[in-house]
Amino acid sequence: MIYLSTFIIAFILVVFISPVSIKISERLNIFSKPKSGEEKGKPCLGGIGIFIAVASAFVLIYALRINCTVGFIGIIVSSILIVSLGLIDDAKDLGPFVKIVVELAAIGILVLFGIVTKISFLPIWANVLVTFIWVLFITNAFNLLDIVDGLTSGLVIIVSFTLLVISLVNRDMFSSSILAALMGAYLGFLKYNYPPARVYMGDTGSLFSGFLLAVIAISISYAPPDRPVALITPILVMSLPIYDTFFLMIMRMRKQESIFSKTDDHFALRLVTIGYSVRKSIWIMYLFSILLAIASLIVAFSSNFVGIFVIGVVILVFIFMGRKVGMVKIQGK
Repeated sequence: MIYLSTFIIAFILVVFISPVSIKISERLNIFSKPKSGEEKGKPCLGGIGIFIAVASAFVLIYALRINCTVGFIGIIVSSILIVSLGLIDDAKDLGPFVKIVVELAAIGILVLFGIVTKISFLPIWANVLVTFIWVLFITNAFNLLDIVDGLTSGLVIIVSFTLLVISLVNRDMFSSSILAALMGAYLGFLKYNYPPARVYMGDTGSLFSGFLLAVIAISISYAPPDRPVALITPILVMSLPIYDTFFLMIMRMRKQESIFSKTDDHFALRLVTIGYSVRKSIWIMYLFSILLAIASLIVAFSSNFVGIFVIGVVILVFIFMGRKVGMVKIQGK
């Protein structure tokens, strides 16, 4: 009932708050950059409603005293910092250096409150380093992924559900409650974000979702001593955003452009260039993410041998897809 409650509350809040965020965005003249064929961009403060909805889960967790450790305070404080960064970026378009500095500060808060990876064979300093790299990378991977109507919203739902299954098996009420709220919030937001989108989540929503998923992913227990391959589970769960980020970086470097420059080299945009509609493109990404979710659950709960086999198959599929889609010519490039 707790998980169902956080899911329903988050869903309802986003459904009712999103039209308000559209009006606020229009009143403050905060729009995305117009795409080809558009006279002006879309309202992009949808992340406000998402944060409020997930914050409601935080309130419920605190009210019910569900594992309210010191780390819980760290997650709240750092999430507020990330959302503040996103709001300012949506309004003023901050540079990458400023964003990374603030994100590192937010991760530093997590570490100070004890939120770090707990890889048993690594010393504490190495776990802290892994935490910084992991959270920073995943936060920005979801931020970069938000380039097609409905894409990031759908992927957040799939990733959250996958992690929710694992956390439920582990009887992790804290992580399960937050993941249920994320699912509800993004399912409600998808009502307005599915193509043709009426509102975008902006950096507020994409940074917050990537940050929170990265944090929850390292808070869940995966690998007993006899199944170390299960440690790969969170990487596999997030492998599509991770893959898209590396794919984007490689494509930009091949053209001798900065990895921070804005180009149409994203995997999903190349599917559109091939000739798929936006809806078909995001459904290809959804279905691929669902297959990765199934692979992740197999790795999480199977033997080392089966897990290694599944990981090998996933790597081969990614290589094949990268070669095919990487050959697509982007107009004007």
